[in-house]
Amino acid sequence: MIYLALVLALLTGGYPGFQPPPEGMGEEMQSFSARAYALGGISVGITDGSRLSVLNPAASAWAENSGICFSGILRSGDAAPWSSSVNFPSVSALFPVHKMIVLSASIDARSSLEQEAAMSFPDYTGNLTWSGGLSEVYTGFSVAVSELFAFSLGGKCTFGEVESNVILSPAGQPHNIPINTIYRDNTYLQQAWGGVLGLMLNTDYFSLGFSVTTDRSGDVEIVRDYSGSGADSSETRYSIPGELSAGLSFNPIRQLMMCADIYTRKAMNVMGSHTDDGWVLSAGTELDVGRGVDIRAGFEHIDGLWLDGANRITFGTGFGFGDGRAGIDIAGGYQIWEDEAGESFDETTIYLTLWASGYWLD
Repeated sequence: MIYLALVLALLTGGYPGFQPPPEGMGEEMQSFSARAYALGGISVGITDGSRLSVLNPAASAWAENSGICFSGILRSGDAAPWSSSVNFPSVSALFPVHKMIVLSASIDARSSLEQEAAMSFPDYTGNLTWSGGLSEVYTGFSVAVSELFAFSLGGKCTFGEVESNVILSPAGQPHNIPINTIYRDNTYLQQAWGGVLGLMLNTDYFSLGFSVTTDRSGDVEIVRDYSGSGADSSETRYSIPGELSAGLSFNPIRQLMMCADIYTRKAMNVMGSHTDDGWVLSAGTELDVGRGVDIRAGFEHIDGLWLDGANRITFGTGFGFGDGRAGIDIAGGYQIWEDEAGESFDETTIYLTLWASGYWLD
């Protein structure tokens, strides 16, 4: 009799709706190359004709030839979504079509999600796991108005998928009667497009960069698949807040560059999952030691956002081949942060970028 009552409760009780991951939509990573990462995450105020800066595409307006860039990353530490696997978060390309105009495009992995939690509902208790993440695509063009000034216009598209696996049991169920229900929520975040404007001032001794990305929103489809009993779906909307970035680089001598960036974003709420507003401040330096070799170091601090209070030290080197026809950049980083309870965490990162220009085929 008790068994029958519990079966009826499972069949007639209202199941919980989609539950967002408690810690947000996954640990985020900004769109970088290994060169930018080694400089503490700086790319807004540095001109670069080989590697696209997604934070400020105007920085590549003076590119003289087409080029492509592949970046991969290996992270090990307490950031579980990224740790212990090789990820390829970035592919970008530049295509000069005129001496003043450069087309550009990129795709980046922006967040990775691996979480689990036990939750209680009015009629059930449940064990839930989440996996997935967000990606971004950029397409646009840059115009070098003169040798000193350039601007860029483009669009940035966010999309992704989150899978949630749920095992529910009726609240108060006797432990010796293993009645439960299993289902999976597949959440598809459709394309959310926004505009991107970049500005760049470049002189022999210093450069200034600025970019803004507008708010963007898209549709969300949630498909629930019950184990052995069909599926249903629902739709809603999600939004990604706008971003502002600014950067400065200074060359006291030709071989030495000193630089700083600031990135800021409003609070983000995606399907009930909240990420605070905040900013990222970065500082770095690069030394040209000759024969196509550069040495880099940097520092980054996060206030709010996806990892409040985190500090990262970075370092790296770059090797150019064939008078700038191709190259490899290698960077490493060590990051520390604390949670709300004061417990300390850390992570070690290795970043690798391979790039080549159209000159490589000449």
